[in-house]
Amino acid sequence: MNKVAPGVLASLVIGVSIGFFLGIASTKAGRSFILDIVEDERKAEVSQPNKVVRESFTLQYPSNWKIAIDDEDYDPDHMFSIESPGSAFVMFVIGPGETEPENNLQAQIQQFTKLMTSPSIERFKNYGRLSGKGAILKGKILGIRITTKVFAFHQDDLTIITVQQYPDEDMKHVQEGFALIESSFLLFKKEKKDTQDKPGKSTGN
Repeated sequence: MNKVAPGVLASLVIGVSIGFFLGIASTKAGRSFILDIVEDERKAEVSQPNKVVRESFTLQYPSNWKIAIDDEDYDPDHMFSIESPGSAFVMFVIGPGETEPENNLQAQIQQFTKLMTSPSIERFKNYGRLSGKGAILKGKILGIRITTKVFAFHQDDLTIITVQQYPDEDMKHVQEGFALIESSFLLFKKEKKDTQDKPGKSTGN
């Protein structure tokens, strides 16, 4: 399996997750647009969630959220975003290779701190069942208070980066949706050929 060059996955996440804001940041109309989509937010519907099952992972997400299949970089196994009806989203990048989680996290922090106004940074270690390197950044983008939660992890020759972002005033609407996605995200363990059952060895009933 091909290895991912250090920083490649991190760069992909940075480009997709903040490119939207960078593209409109310099215009007054851009700020108005952001305010409009913030006001469109609705409470996450988690009672009958949608489910994703792929070769390396599974997760659930609110029934009124959607996977952004029209994104240019959309790949159901390696790179995708789940979006709320407003402006909240969580993005997953999953690729072959084991790059250092701390390096990937620092790359994200450096870029988001350039975009946010004087952000606070709080570190954490766990995303659902995964243990890695994470940071919660709180600051303003276009004058709107935004929270960005970044997490980096690797396991079984896979590197995973997640970016979760929402306007702070929408937290009450989206927190259950993010909690559902995080708690349900499960990586399937990679089977190793040298652990397969051998002739003459009982496997039980």
